[in-house]
Formats: sequence, structure tokens, C-alpha cells
Amino acid sequence: MYNPVATYRFQFHKEFSFADFEKIIDYLKQLGVTTVYASPIFKAVPGSVHGYDGVDPLQINPEIGTEEQLRSICTELQKENIGWLQDIVPNHMAYNPTNEWLMDVLEKGQLSLYASYFDINWNSKLHNGRIMAPFLGKPLEQAIQDGEVLISLAEDRLVLQYYDAVYPLHPRSYKTILQFDLFSTETDTFGLFDESFNRLFKTSVVSGLYVFINA
Repeated sequence: MYNPVATYRFQFHKEFSFADFEKIIDYLKQLGVTTVYASPIFKAVPGSVHGYDGVDPLQINPEIGTEEQLRSICTELQKENIGWLQDIVPNHMAYNPTNEWLMDVLEKGQLSLYASYFDINWNSKLHNGRIMAPFLGKPLEQAIQDGEVLISLAEDRLVLQYYDAVYPLHPRSYKTILQFDLFSTETDTFGLFDESFNRLFKTSVVSGLYVFINA
């Protein structure tokens, strides 16, 4: 069994990348380090300084380097008989728009290819097969009147926008939304009126998302 003695921990982020690490391998050898303990290296929320807010466990965080660089590092460490102990995050992901798996689930609900990837109780009688996403800081009607909740265009989908956060709408809701003359060519944003927004939610077409007032 491998014994990780003389361990040196490294926190990878955009200010300390694989390229930066490669420059100090000789120094680690001189220190007598025999094991490198690395913080999570998979794709995380942009600007993450720790990597524990992952959004894709299938690719290396582009802010810290590439898979080719990692392979090169491993080759150099093996030459120096230095091991690599990798920290991983197997039990959670970041709730962030860059998390494509989660955004797909919010958009398509149980029809998403990634629906089974998350621990979601789809059979809850309280939410009727939808996801509770607590993000409002005030009653829904007040948030709409204050211009805090909007329906916007984000790349190729319609989203519910709350400040900097976005939540994709189910494609079935598009027809309901577009029957209202709400599109503004100046801002690329739908201006939401109380009656139209209330009608949207009363029709229960936003099946991938259940708005919950966090008050």
C-alpha cells in the first residue's frame, strides 16, 4: 500500500496553474517531497480559488491547464519518484449556470438525460414532479414589480433571470410566453407584467422549476 509521507499540498486555480507547478518540480525534489496532494482539478465555477465547486467531473478545469499538461507533470513526477494524491468531490456539484448537467435538468425535468445523476425526489407530493429552487428574497409579485425577475434570452434558450442567476425554462413554456407581445428589440429581454407572469405559472408549464420564496 502506498504511504504518502512527506506530503506537500497544492491549491490549483487560475493564479497557480499546471504550468506554474511544473516550474517547481525540481524544488520539490530538493525539499524531499515524496507526495503531491492536489486540490480538485476538474472544471469548476469560473474564477474558483479552490475547485470544490465543480461543474463538470469529466474535464480538467481549463483555468488551470489541460489533460496533456497533467500527463506531462505525471511523467516528470514519476522520474523523481514523487507520487500524486488527488482530492476529488464525488458527492456534490456547484449550483451554477455553468453546470450544464444541472441546467439541463432544470430545463427538461425528468426528461433530462442527467435527471438520474442528481438526488432528486421526483415523487414528492408537495412539488408535483418539479424542483424546488429557493432563490427569491421577497414575494414573487413584489420581485416582478421591482424588476428583479425577468424572462430573458441566454444563448439558445429562454431563462428566468434573477439578478445574475439564470434558470432555464422548459421548452413547453415557450408557446405560452411568446403569445404575449413582450419582446423588446432594444434589450433582448422580455418585460414581465404581473398578469402575464401569473398566467405563465398558473398554467404549470414551467415543469422543470418550482419557484419558492425564500423569506
